Amino acid sequence: MFGLISILGGLLLFQLVRTYTLNEMDEDILRQKDEMVRLMRSGDDRLLREEFLAGALASGTSDFFVRLSDGAGKVLLASDMTAWPNIPRAVDLLVGEPVGAYRFLTIDLADERHKARVLVVRVNGARCLQMGVSLADSELFFAHFRRIGMLILALMLGLGGLTGWALARKAMAGVEGVTAAATRIADGHFSERVEVAGQGREIDSLVAAFNTMAGRVETVLTEMRQVNDNIAHDLRSPLTRIRGLAEAAVVNGSVTGEGAEVAGSIVEECDRLMLMINTMLDITEAEAGLGGLKLAELDLGELVAQVVDLFAGVAEDKGVALTGDSPGRVAVRADRRKLQRALANLVDNAIKYTPAGGRVCVTARPAAGRVAVEVADTGPGIAAEDLPRIFDRFFRSDRSRHFPGNGLGLSLAQAVAHAHGGDITVGPATGGGSVFRLVLPAVRAA
Repeated sequence: MFGLISILGGLLLFQLVRTYTLNEMDEDILRQKDEMVRLMRSGDDRLLREEFLAGALASGTSDFFVRLSDGAGKVLLASDMTAWPNIPRAVDLLVGEPVGAYRFLTIDLADERHKARVLVVRVNGARCLQMGVSLADSELFFAHFRRIGMLILALMLGLGGLTGWALARKAMAGVEGVTAAATRIADGHFSERVEVAGQGREIDSLVAAFNTMAGRVETVLTEMRQVNDNIAHDLRSPLTRIRGLAEAAVVNGSVTGEGAEVAGSIVEECDRLMLMINTMLDITEAEAGLGGLKLAELDLGELVAQVVDLFAGVAEDKGVALTGDSPGRVAVRADRRKLQRALANLVDNAIKYTPAGGRVCVTARPAAGRVAVEVADTGPGIAAEDLPRIFDRFFRSDRSRHFPGNGLGLSLAQAVAHAHGGDITVGPATGGGSVFRLVLPAVRAA
């Protein structure tokens, strides 16, 4: 925009200077015309001839001419016209014009390198006066003016560009600081702030607003952590006591028969509730970045093999063929325990919903600069209307309600994937069933 305005301003200035110069030239020619017309009306041909010669000598015969002709175009009096051939006749230029009428013309000279400014005036019914001035000097001035203007414009654009770049860099430095701080906050460093370094009112306002927002986020997350801790303490402790009392009653023989069965059921339900509470807290911690990932480089193919071995007995008991596949080492930087738990949830779900005689295949492989684990099954699949909510907490479709579970396994898998900077998706598998695809950032080569 600055460059466009500068170019338009330069063009306007050049046109104004050109117009002003030509107007001044026209005024000078008109003054000379008035003097010559006065002499013609006085009838003193000698003084008129001297004025013709004086004008030509003063400016040079190649830069100035004057010519007086009659109504038929015959030249009555003229300066040296050697440098002015092919000048149109005055009578032809003033056809039908009244006495005193005049016209200014800009014509090309015979050498086609310069132009001339010519005045034609009808002195009376029988005579016409022509005066011409070469524009060579003016055109040379305009050429110099244009070159100097272009040089100044180039300097202005260069300086403007450098100034704009410097201002943009200064502004971007503040934005980059905010971006870096936001990235660190996303990684769990909630105490991160950006220093207000006087980088301009707008950037400083942005930094101040960001720091205020970050402070509020830290406060909310701290309170969330406290609430989670309180919930964990308030629910875990009673459940642990209830479980302990029920287990003790069975062990020491305080209850027998039907009472012992009830006590055993209490122990099982307490274990189920404890698992649900722990899973909920794990999801909350993963989503809020409160858990603190213990990142280390590991082989995703090896982790897949371990999970497959872990569920081999479960799959065999149900009559489901469980296989794992990896093309070799698939390096990923992740928290082994949490990633293993996420994969275990995916494999457990696949086996759970795959009927006897079906297959579950777990594969790990590189995928376009990232790494992916796919868990494909030949189960009944997922209804299209259930796909948008499949990762919601406690969501269970109608066809899955008669299977054991609490609807938190997929939510935990998604939270773990997002905590690692990855994602998880689900879609129909080839030949029926579903395929869950967990994608994580690959380890960058050193």
